[in-house]
Amino acid sequence: MKAIIFEKRSHTAWITLNRPEANNTLNGDMFLELNDVWDELRDDKTVRAIILTAAGEKDFCCGGDLGSVIPLWNGSKQPKNDTERRLLAEKGIVSKVLLRQRQIVKPIICAVNGRALGGGTEMLQATDIRISVPEAAFALTEPKVGIVPGGGSMVRLPRQIPWAHAMKILLTGEFIPAAEALQMGLISEIVERDQLLVRAEELADKISKLAPLAVQAIKRTALETAHMSWTDAFAFENEQAKIVMKSQDAQEGPRAFMEKRKPNFIGE
Repeated sequence: MKAIIFEKRSHTAWITLNRPEANNTLNGDMFLELNDVWDELRDDKTVRAIILTAAGEKDFCCGGDLGSVIPLWNGSKQPKNDTERRLLAEKGIVSKVLLRQRQIVKPIICAVNGRALGGGTEMLQATDIRISVPEAAFALTEPKVGIVPGGGSMVRLPRQIPWAHAMKILLTGEFIPAAEALQMGLISEIVERDQLLVRAEELADKISKLAPLAVQAIKRTALETAHMSWTDAFAFENEQAKIVMKSQDAQEGPRAFMEKRKPNFIGE
């Protein structure tokens, strides 16, 4: 059985973590399959939005598989099969999978169906729009097992939500229920379970109808300017605006508006 289910529907790509019997923890197969999928999605111009979710009704992702991947990376276990050998050979795979060393400028909608613990909450922070069921919970539990949330959380979280909320999550390892996560700004909205994927698809469809070059320029600018001075950030924003303004889509949008019809954006 595949560790993830990957499919494309029209302009939307769906990624489903598929180890519900193991709390959808990230094992070697899941890391490798996700690594390949992100590469494909980065380069596929037909994909305009991405939905990330998980199988089952209990867990979105409960972090790394402590019995398999962590011992490999800390040297306490030697690789015994091709998956483990490839996992060690793929340098920086955690950073790539959690989008620290790989930039995906297509919007990513995260549909959280259950607990997002450790690496699950780290993965969440690499996404853009985050919807959750009421029963979900979030936590960075790594300090409880002697490690740190080194998949981006120590840098991302204080930049994404207010400092006091970020440090509560980082320093205590406490479970944060969905309602509190919404109040903190960690997630975008809460919907009932039977509406989770419906809502995710609704958002993806809305995004897919927009001009893809414009949408991607918006996300690229938000990502790239997070560490810049105001002057440099505005300069980068201006450059992105100029690039998009020269596109065919920038001509199509106003023309469709004047002709009172839906625009046909082609991403060029």
